[in-house]
Amino acid sequence: RSQQSPYARSMSSDPRESSTMNGTSILIDSMKRFESNEKLQAMACWAMVNLALVPTQKTMLISLNGIESTVNAMKKHPKSFEVQFRALFALINLVVPSKTPVRLPSASNAVAPTLDTVPRTEKDVLDEWAPQIAKLVVEAMETFCSSETILNRACLVLHNLSQSPDFISTLLWTPHCYQMLEWCIANHSTDHVLRRSASSTLNRIQVHLSQHEDERRRFVQSIQREQQQQQQQQQQIQQGQIPEVPSHP
Repeated sequence: RSQQSPYARSMSSDPRESSTMNGTSILIDSMKRFESNEKLQAMACWAMVNLALVPTQKTMLISLNGIESTVNAMKKHPKSFEVQFRALFALINLVVPSKTPVRLPSASNAVAPTLDTVPRTEKDVLDEWAPQIAKLVVEAMETFCSSETILNRACLVLHNLSQSPDFISTLLWTPHCYQMLEWCIANHSTDHVLRRSASSTLNRIQVHLSQHEDERRRFVQSIQREQQQQQQQQQQIQQGQIPEVPSHP
C-alpha cells in the first residue's frame, strides 16, 4: 500500500489533488537524483509547464523547490536545446508571483523538509532565485541565438520578471540582458510575441533608469566600458595578439 506524502495530507483532502501532489514530489525528487540525465530533466521540465498553469499546483511546485530544480537543470545542461527550451517554458509561469501573497506550506509539512522554518511566500522564493534565473535565461539566449523559439520563450520569462518592480534592477545588472533584448528586437521582425515582450521589458528598464539618476549613470558607464573592451579586443585580434573567438550577438 502506497503512503500518501506529508505534503499531500497537509494540503488537501481531495484524493485527486493528493495524487497530483505525490506525483509532483516524485517528479522533483527524480530531477534531484538524476540531474545528469538530460532526457529526464527535459521531460520533467515539460511536465512542470502544465503543472504551473494551475495556481494551486504552481504553489505546490514552488514549495517543493520546482524553481530550484528548473534552475539546476539549466545549469547542468547549458548546451541542451530540449532542456533549455522546456525549462524556459516552465519558468514563464513560475516567475509570475500571485496577485495576492500566497504563503507556502511550512518546511515541516514538505516532502523534503529544509532547515528553513520561517514561513515564506512565492515572492520570497522568487526574490532568492531571480538573479540566477535572469543570468541563465540570458546565457540561453546567447547560446541559442539562432533559435527564434528559444528567444521567444526567454523574452517572455524576462518580461514576466520585469512585471515586478523589485526585479527591474536585477535585469538591468544581469550581464548582456539589456543588449540581448535590443538584439532580439533588431533581428526578429516577424515574431510579434518576442518583439512585444522584449520591448515591454526594455521600456520598464528605461522608465526605471529615468527615475534613478545614479543607477542610470552607472549603467551608461558600464556600457561604455564594455564597448571599449570590445574595441581593444578587436584591435588585438587584428594585430594578431590574440586569436579570434566567436562573439555574442
